[in-house]
Amino acid sequence: MRRWPEVRPTALLLLLFFVVGCSTGVAGQAPQSAPAPTVRPTDTAPTPNLPIARAVASPSSSVQPGQSPVAAAPFALQSSAFIDGGQLPADFTCDGAGQSPPLSWSGAPLTTAAYALVAQDMDHLGSGGQPFTFWLLYNMPSSLTQLAAGVPTKPLLSNGAQQGLNDDQTVGYVGDCPDRGQPPHHVAFTVFAQDGYVTLETGAAYASVRDALVGHTLAQAMLTATVTR
Repeated sequence: MRRWPEVRPTALLLLLFFVVGCSTGVAGQAPQSAPAPTVRPTDTAPTPNLPIARAVASPSSSVQPGQSPVAAAPFALQSSAFIDGGQLPADFTCDGAGQSPPLSWSGAPLTTAAYALVAQDMDHLGSGGQPFTFWLLYNMPSSLTQLAAGVPTKPLLSNGAQQGLNDDQTVGYVGDCPDRGQPPHHVAFTVFAQDGYVTLETGAAYASVRDALVGHTLAQAMLTATVTR
């Protein structure tokens, strides 16, 4: 009769442990891998998997291939009655009707709230040693971009603008009137874009308007002419 080899107790325990360990696995189950690291946004990159907004040029600012961008038009003052640096027609001086000329302006800053306009003879000194002021308007509403010829000489206009004193101490426009035979006088029409309405009564003098506009002028435009008699 064959005798089985003697199995030591220690070897039997090891064999049993091996068989039990193998039987605990599930048939057909793949080993699990470590979870993928979470992708997080950084200061210089967008959050993953989210749509990114793309800038779209508006039709007004788009530039066609081969074209150059067009800069915004500067703040400008012009008149249909004369060109910059030209002769002021007699109808707007003391030799004619003495009425105010037609004026229009464009290109003011978008934040403009009101306008002021000063007309002065730069070769004739008026009150306070300043150029002679022959027209003064202020607090013209921002919707106003032109003045027709012959603005009424009254303190408050129908468009809401206020008129100040000229150096003849009357309200409204007075035709410039240099002495005959003098060299041409240079007159300047200047429009100021205001950032807000200034607190002034109607009929204010030039010095008061000038001081009120300090720190409240966004831009200014000038139109010049000459007056000869």
